[in-house]
Amino acid sequence: MLRLLLKTLIKEFYAAHAGLFLFGFYVAFGVVEASQLLSYHKTLMLMVYASHFILASVCCFWALYLLKCLFFIRKQMKLEQYHFLRLLATTEKKRQFILWFQVYAVLLLPILIYVLPLIYVGLAEKAFIAVFIIISVFFLLLAAVSAYMFRIINYSHVPVKVYFVFPCPQLKKPYWTWPLYYLLNEQMMMLFLSKILSFTMFTVVMWMFNDVSKDLRVALIGILAAVLAHSMVIQVMLRQESDQLSFSRSLPIRLSTRMGHTLLVFLVLFIPEILFYLLRSDGQFWPFIVGLGFGIAGLMTLRMVLYWIKLDLDRYFKWLLAFFFVSMFVILAGYAVPYSLLLLASYFLYFFFCYYRTDLKEM
Repeated sequence: MLRLLLKTLIKEFYAAHAGLFLFGFYVAFGVVEASQLLSYHKTLMLMVYASHFILASVCCFWALYLLKCLFFIRKQMKLEQYHFLRLLATTEKKRQFILWFQVYAVLLLPILIYVLPLIYVGLAEKAFIAVFIIISVFFLLLAAVSAYMFRIINYSHVPVKVYFVFPCPQLKKPYWTWPLYYLLNEQMMMLFLSKILSFTMFTVVMWMFNDVSKDLRVALIGILAAVLAHSMVIQVMLRQESDQLSFSRSLPIRLSTRMGHTLLVFLVLFIPEILFYLLRSDGQFWPFIVGLGFGIAGLMTLRMVLYWIKLDLDRYFKWLLAFFFVSMFVILAGYAVPYSLLLLASYFLYFFFCYYRTDLKEM
């Protein structure tokens, strides 16, 4: 059975999230020179053992990744070709639990590959308690999701008792908020993972350049990292627009209003990073305006690129790499303001002239 799941369910998971794994691999190993790679990752691992907060954040990241795996499997189980998984209820209960434990262990391989050297560094530094916590959390998470899948297979027919219903008022959902509600309802794990990656990368950049943290260019590099962390969220939003909101083009909405709606969505989406950046810039007005404009311009540029290449992920990651290098060069050269204005102008011109010419059905 495990071999069958390897060829079907697990293979589909890695294929569906190949872009996310490639981006994560690039962030982890591609942004640092080869000669400094070992020392860079050793420093990151030592940070995990030096701070209880960082250790807890790492464990939370594992939990969120595992939840994403769980939601993917739950979604696939609703498909007709995976109804055979319900037949696992006829097998021995111990074998069911071991099977799901193995499945999630394979899904966690990208993390496990990094956890093994992390444990080795911890043992070398004699941080035995932290190593014990890491191993315990890792196995507890695997056991928890395995037990949950065991319950779904064997006891899904048993109704769940509801002891309290929280009175939630029905709120109106303006048209421009639909992409945000879609992220919260359908892509919550993607959104949370992007936010965690965004704050982590922003914090790492500020920590690496702590001696010159007051330099505006350092903060802009952190914002660039936060923008790239949202690259897959933007792709998901555009995919939802092409699949579910294609009818909106027939609505009597002016093009300028549509552009304003897109700007509002990105502002709301980027609010946590904006507030975090405001704290890092000590509330100074001009650095805050420059950082905000640069962040919004970067997000809208990635959206424009996706429109242009029609959601081709292979080309998208090449564009992400090019955008990163060009933006880094511009930031270091001190031309962030004209660069942001150029990106915004390019987006508005492309949106004005090419929005209705782009066939969403071809994406």
